[in-house]
Amino acid sequence: MVIAESDDPGAPVSIIGVGESPSDGLRKGVVVNLEKTITSIQAAAVAAERMAGQRIESVIVSLAGGHLFSQNSTGVVAVARPDHEIGEEDVQRVVEASRAVSVASDRQVIHVIPRSYTVDGQDGVRDAVGMTGHRLEVETNIITGAQTAVQNVIKCVHGAGFDIEDVVCSGLAAGEGVLTPQEIDLGVCLVEIGAGTTAVVVYNDGSARHLAVLPVGGNHVTSDIAIGLRTTLDEAESLKLNYGHTLPDVIDHGEKVEVRQVGGDRIQALPRRFLAEIIGPRMREIFQMAREEVRKSGFDGLLPAGVVVAGGGARLMGTTDAAQAVFEAGVRLGQPLGLAGLADRAQGPSFAVAAGLVKWGSRAPARGYASARQPMTMALTYQKTVRWLRDFF
Repeated sequence: MVIAESDDPGAPVSIIGVGESPSDGLRKGVVVNLEKTITSIQAAAVAAERMAGQRIESVIVSLAGGHLFSQNSTGVVAVARPDHEIGEEDVQRVVEASRAVSVASDRQVIHVIPRSYTVDGQDGVRDAVGMTGHRLEVETNIITGAQTAVQNVIKCVHGAGFDIEDVVCSGLAAGEGVLTPQEIDLGVCLVEIGAGTTAVVVYNDGSARHLAVLPVGGNHVTSDIAIGLRTTLDEAESLKLNYGHTLPDVIDHGEKVEVRQVGGDRIQALPRRFLAEIIGPRMREIFQMAREEVRKSGFDGLLPAGVVVAGGGARLMGTTDAAQAVFEAGVRLGQPLGLAGLADRAQGPSFAVAAGLVKWGSRAPARGYASARQPMTMALTYQKTVRWLRDFF
């Protein structure tokens, strides 16, 4: 959780609180244990609120999982005003018209992202408000998700005692956090490697063109290490972060790491190259799957700004080198941009999504999330009361 404040929508957001907690209760970005997820949210919230010295009532939530799906759509309307000047209401109507796509009954629309407008046949219009025309068209990218997965996330956040302002796909939030406007205009691929999933977002001409969520992430690398070296998951995670590398060839043959074997206290010294030989193939697989999504989008070889790698899984040494070998393009590590205040506490690729959420909230009006507007249940009332009492005792 990251808490920030902003006086001016155009100014950098100022970080005032940061809290971290292991994402227990989630598997591949989807809630599998409500109680553990609620506890994790509350732990991160307590840490962030103590640092900020403020109590938070509502939040913007990131959403991940392989159930997220991106599709393109178009909408067409006639300009309503007698003088044929396009107003904000016309833009809203045409975007709403583009939502009329076939969506399965068990799915719901998460985002409708306008890509470009066409006014009386003139395409490539970024902002149609104020222009004159009879016919207004829009191309949009629509992102949908499974209703049950979305509602379970909402239920967990409510259970932790928070209202929800908005729900944002983690890939789009990461793009908001680490990409520059120039990269989004030129064309860039963002690969956000989370714990259980990897989000791939292709940007071009100022907007997201394609989004996919791969069912692999940093936890799979940790699991591979635990199996390959016969150690515990906690030990594997520590080895991955402290000694892991994606390229075995750069590791000296004589370098050793101490590994605590599972089921006992026996410590064995193993070549560090073994670790890299386990990590390398999994990371290459993730980037190969990501490049396949870029090919599906039709932008392979057409992204001058290259690739940006973010997320907690990008902290591995050699990650950008592995990505560069697969994508055959320029690769950089995604660090949160445009932050002030305690920005040093929210640095590193693992804060890409959280930094993007606060930036998203600072520029978007607080509109409330439609699916989250449910009657206040006894559980939510209880959680809010507990949080209120904690302020005084």
